[in-house]
Amino acid sequence: MDALDISYRLKRLGKTQTQIAHDLGVRQGVVSNVIHDRVTAHGVATYIAELLGMRVDELWPARYCFKPRGPATKRRKARQEPASGEVKP
Repeated sequence: MDALDISYRLKRLGKTQTQIAHDLGVRQGVVSNVIHDRVTAHGVATYIAELLGMRVDELWPARYCFKPRGPATKRRKARQEPASGEVKP
């Protein structure tokens, strides 16, 4: 769904970007940027999706899709290695 469709459906529900911003305590520009897929603000996106009765990954599939991470071997090694001077039990 593109930004125009989202804006249209919100207007049909009687919700403006300003009202959504006020409800969430953010600026109207943040709401606009989320609708137009320029920024990631998961809380705003989730709120809009709930208003429309959809999931965020249905509205913005390229932004909110599961992307598995690569192997975390470096992170695991860093956690397992003791800091200098420490004795590993």
